Amino acid sequence: MSMTLYGSLPSPYVRRIRMLMDGMDYHFEAVDIYNDAKRAEYAAVSPIKKLPVLVDGDQTVFDSHVICEYLRRKQQLPEQPICEQNLIAAIDGVNDSLIVLFMGKRSGLEVSPETLLFKLQLERIPDTLAWLNTQAEQGAFDEWHMATIALLALLDWAEFRNLYDFSEYPALLAARDSHQTREIGKNTYPE
Repeated sequence: MSMTLYGSLPSPYVRRIRMLMDGMDYHFEAVDIYNDAKRAEYAAVSPIKKLPVLVDGDQTVFDSHVICEYLRRKQQLPEQPICEQNLIAAIDGVNDSLIVLFMGKRSGLEVSPETLLFKLQLERIPDTLAWLNTQAEQGAFDEWHMATIALLALLDWAEFRNLYDFSEYPALLAARDSHQTREIGKNTYPE
């Protein structure tokens, strides 16, 4: 029986799992999280209503990090070193902050540095990107691994949604561009 991955097409967290699953036998089920009826149907699959979710036979796996670990064990791949996990945590920090800003705007809220919630996100993003840019200058994303996949998913999603200008972080853009010829990147680009 093949696995089913539930997710939205533009989500950076879903895309990273789709790229990780390149070459694996699975079915992708797109979920429209902005449609009330579809979201209600999806609640039967995931009580936390968070994307992505992987169903593998009787096993349901929530969250991109848990799915990644599940697939690593299933494929008998080596553990991620702490340095790679730190890169992913930093990328997640930027992803999460951009999602908060995006959802704030989509909810009709004024995204202002005077509002604590938005202020914290607006401070976190450039600090974290500067650190990631330094890591990229040192070759952290030269190889194709989960941190590189997460970086591509972040940058492409943020640009797709017009959420951030990454021009101040040329090493990050260069790292992404060095992997742009990969078919799995092209086939999973946000839409």
